[in-house]
Amino acid sequence: MTYTDKPLNFSTLLNAELRDFNFMNYQDNYSLLAAEQASKIGNILEAMKSYDLAIQEAEQNGDIHGQALAAELAGLFYLSLGIPKIAQIYLTESHSCYQHFGAQDQAAILESKYPNLINNLGYLNKNININNGLDTHQNLEQLVQERTSELSQTLEYLKATQNQLVESEKMAALGGLVAGIAHEINTPIGIGIAAASLLAEKVTKFCDIYSNGQIKRSELEKFLDTALQSSNMILANLTRAADLIHSFKEVAVDQSSELKRTFPVKKYLEEILTSLTPKLRTTKHKVKINCPDNILLDSYPGVFCQIVTNLIMNSLLHAYDPNDEGAIAFDLQLEGDLLVFEYTDDGKGISPDNLSKIFQPFFTTKRGQGGTGLGLHIIYNLVHQKLQGTIQCQSQLGCGTKFLIKIPT
Repeated sequence: MTYTDKPLNFSTLLNAELRDFNFMNYQDNYSLLAAEQASKIGNILEAMKSYDLAIQEAEQNGDIHGQALAAELAGLFYLSLGIPKIAQIYLTESHSCYQHFGAQDQAAILESKYPNLINNLGYLNKNININNGLDTHQNLEQLVQERTSELSQTLEYLKATQNQLVESEKMAALGGLVAGIAHEINTPIGIGIAAASLLAEKVTKFCDIYSNGQIKRSELEKFLDTALQSSNMILANLTRAADLIHSFKEVAVDQSSELKRTFPVKKYLEEILTSLTPKLRTTKHKVKINCPDNILLDSYPGVFCQIVTNLIMNSLLHAYDPNDEGAIAFDLQLEGDLLVFEYTDDGKGISPDNLSKIFQPFFTTKRGQGGTGLGLHIIYNLVHQKLQGTIQCQSQLGCGTKFLIKIPT
């Protein structure tokens, strides 16, 4: 069996190991559980840090079996990311630790499951003869150095990739916003131009009548009525276009920058929804905002905008069928120094199997139908890393979905 034969189940392996063995120190146990949780929800960087921390803590505490288990799970984690070169280093470390601990059966299992990885580092087994009591420190130090070098390069690569994904998604959202606003502005501008053309025509005709001295009271009244209606139509549509441009300007500038500023939450949320009108107008859904007018947030409005936009687009894509009439709600309130942000839709809901995967990168149930699998993953990273907050999702099939976000004010 090779490492690509079947999906990996980290939790099953971890739970089985924890039933059979006790860690000498619970801290590495905690770090390993934190790594598993981070890997489940797709927080790659946090998982990488926690796996390494668990290995280091187990090693410092002399917990060889804990070190072997943590290294094995780290290896499986990197295999799931498609990085066998780094997985090889971890699995080989796990294999050596199992041998040192006397767990020959588990070492043999690793050899049988991952022969292409374990056997490729056979020179370590030749140089490290634990049963004969030979000195292993030099080889282990070399192994750690190799692992650290590989991890540093991969960490930088993952950070760069993550930033590129966020920027790509941001630019895609901004491009969609530009196209939508351009289409939306065409209507009031077109009506305004038509009304202005009609008014210009009537004014020219009235001037000719007036110059010839043939003006009648009925013609004057008719002209004034046309002028009044045309003026009101021009004013109303230009005001509508101006409002759209203002909302677009606020949202677009924030989306394309990383500036931090203080902004009124409800008003800014209304501007975001105005900019999303082209998308929402094609549906029958109603959006409601429940938020006090006086809540101010000292944060990153561009990040806030992207979170709101991604949440709405996620609902439009996944929660409803084309002819559904849904209800989407934003409920915001202050709790101490936290802004509690609840987003709910009454759509299809999420199955229990998928609920634990929704924040993972590239996970989507709409592959080939507009789903990239990045929307909720980017929301998770923005909330946790940029806003230093938390996000949870609650959902049941047929009962809609709720996202609970808490961020510092």
